[in-house]
Amino acid sequence: MNIFKYIKKAIVFSLVVFGLSWALQSPSFAAGLEGNWKLTTLGDSPVPAEVQITANFDPSEHGINGRVVCNQYFSGYESTEDAITLRPVISTRAYCGDDRDYQYIRAIELSKSYKVSDQELTINTNDPKANVLKFVKVQ
Repeated sequence: MNIFKYIKKAIVFSLVVFGLSWALQSPSFAAGLEGNWKLTTLGDSPVPAEVQITANFDPSEHGINGRVVCNQYFSGYESTEDAITLRPVISTRAYCGDDRDYQYIRAIELSKSYKVSDQELTINTNDPKANVLKFVKVQ
């Protein structure tokens, strides 16, 4: 038996285990998205304080859910350092007397990039009517 063969295998195994443990500990790009956010601006229009539109990002599940006026929604998402793509959004369809719920759902489905700064989240979309969504972090 060649002892060097076993030593070589042990070293390779150790390097693989070390590499995997390092990869699992590296921060997720989506970590900045994590948490609860409240929409403050939909396109060019500020959202009144009494209108509740929220987004809760869960990077461990790659999921987003929230409230849109009087409806609930959820979806999955993928993100990189500054890009974000949502899967089709599923929501309840109650009539709320406010068309912001439909505007928001359409815009969030067309998300393309995001930026997190302090306690603010800005999502740029491909929606010509609501090309920017601005949120503040909810504690």
